[in-house]
Amino acid sequence: MPNIQIFVEDELNEAYEILAAKAIGAPVHRSRVSGANRIRASRATLDELTRFEILLDLTQRSQRSGYQQVVFAIDHEGPGADEGRVEARRHFHEAFQRLCSYIENLPPNDPLKQIKLVRVEVCSCLEAWLLSDPQAIVETFGPSDYRPDTHQTEHLTPRQAREGIAHIVNEIGKRKSNRRLARMGGHAIKSLGTKIAPGINLSRARRNNRSLDYFCDMIENDRNGCQQPFSELN
Repeated sequence: MPNIQIFVEDELNEAYEILAAKAIGAPVHRSRVSGANRIRASRATLDELTRFEILLDLTQRSQRSGYQQVVFAIDHEGPGADEGRVEARRHFHEAFQRLCSYIENLPPNDPLKQIKLVRVEVCSCLEAWLLSDPQAIVETFGPSDYRPDTHQTEHLTPRQAREGIAHIVNEIGKRKSNRRLARMGGHAIKSLGTKIAPGINLSRARRNNRSLDYFCDMIENDRNGCQQPFSELN
């Protein structure tokens, strides 16, 4: 399996490393040293992720650092996304297409020809991916007899996804008489990603979010998104 570099908008990005590691069956702890299955998530700004020149620079630096697959990801933010986000998604798509075309036209012996590139729109955000397996949230915080409903999550707004996780955590808090969990609001959910992600059952979660399924499939099977591009979700 390749060494994988993931560029995302989120400052709290370890959950992406954990999900990628689970997709290839690697240990889920943070692995940033040389060796097999090195996976690293790094923050890139939305402006950087929507510019061809920056995507090319990130790809070149990743290749020089020994990564064989580079994943670029931005939040989709759902059907209610503002015009700025819609424009950013369009520029992200265009910049990635230019990157693919640039690499395709390089000489056959150029080292960038060996890089597998992936573009993902996280639908609608990382929290929606985590909510795709609500039982993982229960298993993270307990008690195990609670069975929250499972739903498709890709069309939720980020707020709905955060509130969905908060609702489960609140219910757990009530059952455990834990006031902190019972009162936790959606604003506090972002910090829970690294706690929830290790317990995610990808077989369950991937059925409930197509963008998560694409992310896992591309990593699990070492695919190239220039040949198998991300499909826009309606």
